[in-house]
Formats: sequence, structure tokens, C-alpha cells
Amino acid sequence: MKNLLKVLGVGILGVIMAFTTSDKKTIVIDVSHGGLDSGIAANSYKEKDITLEIANKIKALNESSNMEIILTRETDEFLSIHERAEQINELNPDFVISLHVNSAADKERMGKEIFVSDKNIQKDKSGDLAIRLFYDFNDSNVQIKKADFHLLENVKHPTVLIELGYLTNNNDLELLTSEKGQMEIAKSILSAVE
Repeated sequence: MKNLLKVLGVGILGVIMAFTTSDKKTIVIDVSHGGLDSGIAANSYKEKDITLEIANKIKALNESSNMEIILTRETDEFLSIHERAEQINELNPDFVISLHVNSAADKERMGKEIFVSDKNIQKDKSGDLAIRLFYDFNDSNVQIKKADFHLLENVKHPTVLIELGYLTNNNDLELLTSEKGQMEIAKSILSAVE
């Protein structure tokens, strides 16, 4: 009888462990550029710094024990686009969000752009994530577009690439560089993947 209880106890514990670990989501935030690659630079700000600041805020805001947020870089280091795609595929995440910042000669141009690719093998889930982000940004200047960027094509998991705004537009610049604006962006992204 004692042996039967031990076996049942181990079996029940195994079932409980199986359910608790399978519910955990892994989200990868791809932090673009880094190191010698500054990305877009305008108004004395650099894309590599802004994307890292926002990514760190997303990670810090996550209080869910059922979701792990992993950044492709946590410091000012350069990883090639190929290295980042390989790293992400090895992590086997539920969702991937690649953060970028835009610029334009036309200083009136503004807003966020969410990109997906039909060549992503998880294109339907990528599209669903793009729609959730579109609504969670709660901003009239958001567009969903299609593009065949390297990460969108070569990451084997639901992936979107977000251009978070234009450093060359005064309204977007304030949003991208202020504590309040960065927190607003981070909260919207976190809400979309919860």
C-alpha cells in the first residue's frame, strides 16, 4: 500500500509539473543594432539605445511567472542579423518582436509600422500578433505592412518587426525618448503578448 501511494504521489507530481511548465510562454524581444552599428541616428539620439531602453522596460514590467522575456542583447553589443535569427530559433519562443526606429527626410512623417512576412512559416500567428499590437498601441498612426526582412523570413516562430516611430518627427521623438513615452510603448507591447 505504501509503495502504491508513493507511485501515485510521484505520478500526480509529474502531472502537476507537466501542466505548470507547459503553460509558460517565452517571448523574445529582438533588440536591433548595437555596438558599432547605431542604426538610425537623428536629433542626437541613436536607434540602438532607444530599442535597448524600451526592451529593458518591457522585461522589467513583466510580472507574470508564466511568461519569460528574453532579449537578443542586454548591452551595447553587435550581433549580425544571421546570429540573431539563429539565436532566436534555438530559444524556440512563442512570439518574437523585433524593435526598430525610423527616420525620413519628410519631418511630418510619423507613426508606427508593424511588419509581417508571408514567407514566415508561422505567418497566421504572426498576423494575429500584429493585429493585437495594432489595437494595444491605441494610436491612429499605426499601420500593418508586409515585408520580407531577414528575421521575418528566417525565424521559424511567429515574428513581427515594429518600427516604433520616426526620430525625425517631433511628436514621435518625444514618445521614443521620454520616460513616459517609452513606458507607454513597453506596456502596449507587453499587453499584446500576455
